[in-house]
Amino acid sequence: MRNKATIGDKTVVVRKKRPMIFVFAVLIVFVVYRFSLFSYFGIVAASDAKTIIRDFEKNYLYSYALSNSEYINLKKNILNKIFTTKAEINKLIDHSKQFAGDEVTVFSYADLIQGKLRYNLYKKMEFKKKKIDDKTYYIKLTSFGENAESKFFKTLDKAKGIDYLILDLRGNHMGNYTEVISMADDLLPGDMIIASIEFSYSKHEYRSDDFYFDFKKIFIFLDEDSGYGSEMLALTLKENLKDKVEIIGKETRGANIGHVFKAYYNKINFNIASFKWDVKGKSSEALVKYLAKYKNEKLDNIDDYLTIVEKMK
Repeated sequence: MRNKATIGDKTVVVRKKRPMIFVFAVLIVFVVYRFSLFSYFGIVAASDAKTIIRDFEKNYLYSYALSNSEYINLKKNILNKIFTTKAEINKLIDHSKQFAGDEVTVFSYADLIQGKLRYNLYKKMEFKKKKIDDKTYYIKLTSFGENAESKFFKTLDKAKGIDYLILDLRGNHMGNYTEVISMADDLLPGDMIIASIEFSYSKHEYRSDDFYFDFKKIFIFLDEDSGYGSEMLALTLKENLKDKVEIIGKETRGANIGHVFKAYYNKINFNIASFKWDVKGKSSEALVKYLAKYKNEKLDNIDDYLTIVEKMK
């Protein structure tokens, strides 16, 4: 809109300056859009909420908690709106956890309004390998992420003339159980029971095939932060290969419940308690007897572990 002003016998059109607050608002909207900052707020579209809840119900081990009337009402309240909040979804998940006594499931999200910026539950898998000496190969896995077994297989396939394999699983408590099963299969002779995986409505037993890499001795490094997949892999190798495997470390997490990990574009990470695992009826508690000898052993760093390995070759 323009205002007219008369100066002498001339009429001058005066343009109003746009308020700075308008310009500032436009700038803020641009920055938020350009750098995807909307996802850092607590608002979730109903369609996205539906996807998250569907993933939860499809994978949740304690399915009986989903038929609880309060859970159903909370769910309806979320899905009947165009938008909901991450906090409301979290309330729904928390209700299921409390009802089932679930200590594994974690729903983590970013919300600037609540001051929550740290939400990431998953660390990118690190796969480190090196030859310790002519007969010893060292592999460290920080998680059983996607393609873990493929990298593992290719490494072993190229490592010719190796007698001793070191698997460093310290701090490893995340990943995909199928990667764990496949890695165990790479190291076990044919028709050995790898593990049983029990979901809410089904149970599967996995056995090894005839192709495997043979070693004189396999050393497995564990610590207090090793859990789930690390415990499963260590236990199945020890139970099946007996004295050909030495487990070195301290008592582990004792994670007998495995999880499925989900990540969503709107800064939400989700670990869902999804299954129970065992090896020939044994779970993580069975590792205690193998680790007992190292209870008073100094194991502060990698060199402490490698010193024990050298003594046992």
